[in-house]
Amino acid sequence: MQLISLFLILFLLLSPSTGFAQSPAFNFSNTTLSDALKQVSKILNIQVAFDSNAMSKHQISGTFQGQTPEEIFAELLKNTGYVAEKRFGNYLIIPVSVEKITTTPTLCRISGLVTDLKSGEQLPYASVYLPNQNSIRTTSLNGTFAFRIPEVQSLRIAVQYLGYQPIDSTFAITDSTAVLTFRMKQKNMELAPVVIRKSTLKMIDQNKETSHSTINPVGFVNLPNMGETDIFRTIQMLPGIGYTEGSSALNIRGGTPDQNLVLFDGFTLYNLDHFFGTFSSINPNVVKDIQIYKGGFDSRYGERLSGIIDITGKTGNKYNPKIYGGMNLISGNLTAEIPFSEKLTLVVGGRRSYADIYSSYLVNAMLENQVEDVNSSSGNSIVKLKPGFYFYDYNAKLTFSKSEQEKMSISVYGGKDFLASTGAGSIKQTFSNTSTDANWGNYGFSYSWIKQWKEGFFSNLEVGYSGYQNQYTEQTEVTTKKGKNTTTTLFDTYEENKLNDFSASLKNEFALGLKNTVDFGFQTKYNEYTYLKDAGTDAYYSDIANSSWLYSTFLQLNTQMVKNLTVKLGGRINGYNLSGKLYYEPRFSANYRIGELINLKFATGKYYQFLSKVAPTQSYGYNRDFWVIADDDKHPVLSSNHFIGGTTFTYKRFSLDAEFYYKTIDGLQLFLYIPPFQRNVSPGGFVPPGQAKRVQLPSKFITGTGSATGLDLLLKYESTHYTGWISYSHSKAIRNFTEINHNEDIPAPFDKTHEFKWTNLFTFGKWNFSGMWIYSTGQSYVKNQTVDNTLTAMFTYDRLSDFKRVDLAANYNLQIRKVRVKLGMSVINVFNQENYNDIYSRDFNFDTTTFNETTYMRSLGITPNFFISFQY
Repeated sequence: MQLISLFLILFLLLSPSTGFAQSPAFNFSNTTLSDALKQVSKILNIQVAFDSNAMSKHQISGTFQGQTPEEIFAELLKNTGYVAEKRFGNYLIIPVSVEKITTTPTLCRISGLVTDLKSGEQLPYASVYLPNQNSIRTTSLNGTFAFRIPEVQSLRIAVQYLGYQPIDSTFAITDSTAVLTFRMKQKNMELAPVVIRKSTLKMIDQNKETSHSTINPVGFVNLPNMGETDIFRTIQMLPGIGYTEGSSALNIRGGTPDQNLVLFDGFTLYNLDHFFGTFSSINPNVVKDIQIYKGGFDSRYGERLSGIIDITGKTGNKYNPKIYGGMNLISGNLTAEIPFSEKLTLVVGGRRSYADIYSSYLVNAMLENQVEDVNSSSGNSIVKLKPGFYFYDYNAKLTFSKSEQEKMSISVYGGKDFLASTGAGSIKQTFSNTSTDANWGNYGFSYSWIKQWKEGFFSNLEVGYSGYQNQYTEQTEVTTKKGKNTTTTLFDTYEENKLNDFSASLKNEFALGLKNTVDFGFQTKYNEYTYLKDAGTDAYYSDIANSSWLYSTFLQLNTQMVKNLTVKLGGRINGYNLSGKLYYEPRFSANYRIGELINLKFATGKYYQFLSKVAPTQSYGYNRDFWVIADDDKHPVLSSNHFIGGTTFTYKRFSLDAEFYYKTIDGLQLFLYIPPFQRNVSPGGFVPPGQAKRVQLPSKFITGTGSATGLDLLLKYESTHYTGWISYSHSKAIRNFTEINHNEDIPAPFDKTHEFKWTNLFTFGKWNFSGMWIYSTGQSYVKNQTVDNTLTAMFTYDRLSDFKRVDLAANYNLQIRKVRVKLGMSVINVFNQENYNDIYSRDFNFDTTTFNETTYMRSLGITPNFFISFQY
């Protein structure tokens, strides 16, 4: 036995080490230690981490040989002050002095950059996590990040960005300052042929912050759509955000679209609809990142009561020109990314519908509001609306990257819609014909300068200009036949609303050690608006204009108070010139992690809004509401309080997010007026025919309150080839006005008790399959409305029938030389469910004629759509 043991020991000692067939030898002559380590790493097929700058300061010559990597490194590093250690499966080159015990700990500064691997585009809001230090940062708009941590020999860093392969690496830290660059590979959800994936397919991400979500815009094209890939349609599939087929506007937790701040590269967008509300006004081809806050948002954001949609546009490919676009049955789009150099890039994109040139069956289906006589009781006239329509929009963004720490960009946006429609109704011997002509549009411009002053200090200066305009003309002709006598009455209405926005802001982020950061900044904003509602050549309802200045400052502390508890504590102060008052907005949110599976979260805050949209009663057609500026008199400053609590549970590929919310709103407004076609109930303020002097007709802005409460649930599953989520909302939103229904509570617009949405995306080879199932209880609408001589209203409410729809889609990816092509098809409303988007009515009461006219806007029946998109 002793002989056998001695034989085994000698055999092991004399045998080559594992991984080496023989003792490798390396010959170097005046070679930097950095290059020598790279050669050793390559030949031995091992991973070696070291400080390239530090190793380049040493040169070596001679032959270096050893039985193991440790022996070779010991020879190479002799008399250099460095040693090699094997950690986490890698070899780390560290200074000898690090191993000595020191009595005074020193800090190490870690900074870096996160970019796209192929294009070099810097990625904002990426998550950078240090697991061993339990510290996390999100990258700036420049894609940069920074930490200050106790000095370590090695550092593990995990980087995640929605739509990209995650990175998890360990680095040797050999100096008090380390600069790292992460180039992330995009997941195969784009036009490239689909390959086998090793990571999960992600479309949405529920952030640990309360009511905060991130959407991956790359995958939008794979979901069912009504002709155009749509950002806001996908956002509507989240819980707490109402789905409305007839509008891409966002109704967040009982709020109206004007209560959301939609930012695109820093400037504000004031209208989100294209194509009669079917599409949003944002071209998804130019979008890089979307951050969504459904409430409880922190002090960096202000000016709105309900939600924030913060969109960052692409800066473009730094290395190669790129062209992509597509066509469908409604519109075409084209986008180009042009790199003038690695520092200067340009992104240009445009879209246009061609319904005015070529009308496909899909266009006809959308524009024909098919109306059946669902309410043909006596006294009602049913109207069928036939609109004609087209739109266009364009984007351009020029970016100059002076360095990885400094970037400047100019972003431009414009879009416009044109609508003309006719409608006809009849009841007994009375006939009505209505024609409308409208156009509306957005425009915006911004200049942004982003600077990282040092490892933990970032600044973002933005100057922006944007605006909105809406012009609307309506002509209604009512013909009454009584025996041989025919009476024709003509009603003309003209509306115009314009809003301009000039803004400048400076936002800063400063790191205070490992666990704390401070956000602070300043903003000034100038708004001006005009609104005219004209009843013809003799009279008008309102002709108003105003302008305002808003000055804001904010301060916020982000701190990790204990190991698993993070807190945001801050506030905003607003100075408003029209009221001469200061408005204070305290904000607080907290997140507590229980183990690796559960997060508890809470947020509360005060919010003010200084301009808003007002909805008129008895109004007809699309874009019925208009923008006004608060003056603390006729138009009050809106305010809201948010209270939100919830939890997130994550287990393997499943996650469940639940949030309960309650919010109050003060300062809501409606515009009451007696329309000209109710002359019998007017208080005598109407102008007799032929009178030249223009007189203001009876009208009144009324002010009220509101509240919203609800529960939002999101169940999500993500795997290699499939991702899906179920969102459910149970909510109630009410309003209260003294002048309506004797001060009783009335339902808020877009109030829905239940809403259930199920989204699925499956990939197989070069195929993508998707489906969506949407169900919601019907939203409330005004069935009848009357305004008496004292401008007091009585509204009768009803609800639309429940909304039910299933959509399916499939597309195929192929490569034709250097061109990637995607061919796809969507089928909207597969089971041909009968749904209605909206109902609005008008009461006619003049001379001897009295009747009610009701217009039903019907949703699409079963409707296929085809598209082709390409990328070169």
